[in-house]
Amino acid sequence: MTGTFHFLSPWWLAGLLLCPLLLWAGRAGSSAWYRIMSPAFARVLVTGERSRRNGWLAVAWALGMLALAGPSWQKAQPSGLSLQSNVMVILQQDSAMLAQDIPPSRHQQMQRKLQQLVEALPGSRTGLVVYRSRAFLTVPLTDDPAFFNLFLNAQTPEQLPEGDGSGLQAAVQLANNSFPRNSTVPHSLILVADNLTAQDARWLSEHEGELPLQVWVPGTAAGGRLPEAFAADTGTTRLNVARFTQLKSAGIPVTLVSHDNDDVNAVVRQVQHSVTQQQNSRSDMHWLNSGYWLVIPFLLVLLAGRRQWFLAVLVSVSFSGFSPQASASGWLDAWVSPDMQGQMAFNHGDYASAAQHYQDPLRRGIALYMAQDYNAALSAFREAPPGPDMLVWQGNTCAQLKQWQQALNRYDEALSLRPGWHLALANRAKIAAIVLQLRKQERDRQAEQDGDQNFDPDAIKHDLDKEQGVEQQLSQPTTVAAPQLSQWYDRLDISPAGLLENLYHAAPEEAQ
Repeated sequence: MTGTFHFLSPWWLAGLLLCPLLLWAGRAGSSAWYRIMSPAFARVLVTGERSRRNGWLAVAWALGMLALAGPSWQKAQPSGLSLQSNVMVILQQDSAMLAQDIPPSRHQQMQRKLQQLVEALPGSRTGLVVYRSRAFLTVPLTDDPAFFNLFLNAQTPEQLPEGDGSGLQAAVQLANNSFPRNSTVPHSLILVADNLTAQDARWLSEHEGELPLQVWVPGTAAGGRLPEAFAADTGTTRLNVARFTQLKSAGIPVTLVSHDNDDVNAVVRQVQHSVTQQQNSRSDMHWLNSGYWLVIPFLLVLLAGRRQWFLAVLVSVSFSGFSPQASASGWLDAWVSPDMQGQMAFNHGDYASAAQHYQDPLRRGIALYMAQDYNAALSAFREAPPGPDMLVWQGNTCAQLKQWQQALNRYDEALSLRPGWHLALANRAKIAAIVLQLRKQERDRQAEQDGDQNFDPDAIKHDLDKEQGVEQQLSQPTTVAAPQLSQWYDRLDISPAGLLENLYHAAPEEAQ
């Protein structure tokens, strides 16, 4: 937060120069009593009251100038765009994860907590990488919690082949490479580990700031008992507190597992903080003016300073345009901006009302799109400043209007501004498939009529039903299933645990 805090209108800060003048005016002793009393007697009777009141006025003035300067530390999200992220979990699978100091065991406890983590991040995609001496991609990024939990619960430390050395560095690199390239969706890495070598701790500290990484530590400093099958394991189950303290000192967030949900909430907050930081680095979003938060302390200071006359003027001005015949919305306009009223209506699903309030063309177009007024939405998008988000929304709207070629053109323009954007690529692929299907249907029908195989693409007359148009929103990016997903679903006659055994032992050189 401190790295992005700034003022949107810093010239208002020049008004703070008047604060010393207000304080000096209160202590100037301008009261007439000073001219007819001795100084010592006057100080006892009248000194302080005017000074205190002018002190409150100086504080109120300073708060007002700070509010007008527009303090900001995060960017405003456009309507329909939520704080999503791609999250890769890196799970250590050594024998110490079977220790029972966190019942029933560290591994089983983390399985439960990772399920809670996925539930606490709706709309995000989650993947899983496990490692011991080598690293394996167990679950590619998916937005299906049931699929993620299926293989998470089938995972056990005994499945991974033993070997020398640590596979942590390979696991971090494998997880980082699993994120879509050139994607604007924020991403996070969560390392779940109960043991770090000195080399691993040093490597993570050196790469602090390069990777959006946090560490989640299961276990206790005293360690725990291992199952009888692993009783001969010579390794220690005690946490090396100094190693994790070293990571925290280097700036990497470290969260110790707890018996309640405090650790899950802390990890979620860190993911959200990372998402906000990455969104703030985008140039196509506007900074959010948070100066309105200073209105409450401003009014409290005026009350404390007994400036009732100022409050009376403020209330009178606010209600000067109010009459019994005036609508409630007219009174609301005096306090809440049209865009904020539009956002409230949008959040309640009243998209038509939201479109009437929004002044931002992009937001108004999104509200009209959600209200299924596609012609008006297209007009609003054309008024918005050019940008990849606007072009994608234009493409979506053209698709709803069955303007297939125009939709493809808008997606191509968006990709020229943001190459490799998976949202535009997925929507373009969907429309291209529709166009190909239409052309094939037209060719088949003409072939049945006269056997003529020649086909003019511009002569397409037949459209799909309304339900077959694009209903894509920026808050729900279209994802194309990874090859691993389709392969695993096709082989579900084998248990998930059996699939993982094959993955870890059949071709380990390809999984690293």
